[in-house]
Amino acid sequence: MTSRAIVVDRPGTHRLATGPRPAPGPGEVLVEVAAAGICMSDREVYDGHRDAAFVRYPVIPGHEWSGTVVAVGPGADPALVGRRTVAEGFRACGVCARCRYGETSLCTGGYAETGFTEPGAFADHVVVPARLLHPLRDDADLRAAALLEPSAVIAAAVRAGRARPGERIAVVGAGTL
Repeated sequence: MTSRAIVVDRPGTHRLATGPRPAPGPGEVLVEVAAAGICMSDREVYDGHRDAAFVRYPVIPGHEWSGTVVAVGPGADPALVGRRTVAEGFRACGVCARCRYGETSLCTGGYAETGFTEPGAFADHVVVPARLLHPLRDDADLRAAALLEPSAVIAAAVRAGRARPGERIAVVGAGTL
């Protein structure tokens, strides 16, 4: 079986690549991508404006996505096959002090993120650690579900701002939402 992907070889240069369908490793799942959003950070990757510490070329972008699990690697729950899902992008270690405190985006175990340092979802398939999945209801709208990642960013900002009922707030940014 084959899979297609948009590969950014270096800033300003991309191609459509066709190759073998990726296989999930231990603790990973293979997801057939249904929808993927384009974020300003994807544009930064393409334009070369993302800090070199946070991107590894060549890369398959795409960190805002949804899809259906089609295969699991050793150690991943076989019941995940057929589940609609989204996943967290940061591949945090889960054991450092920052991760234990819930600040996984500040993981001191090293930076790894789907679509920036690991292959992303501008592809037919994406492989992600099963522990990062957020399975959805069977009737979930997968086009809408691709917006859950940017929606979560907004929700986190609103929570951090401690908005109270009845207050007027503005969320401003260059991303999907």
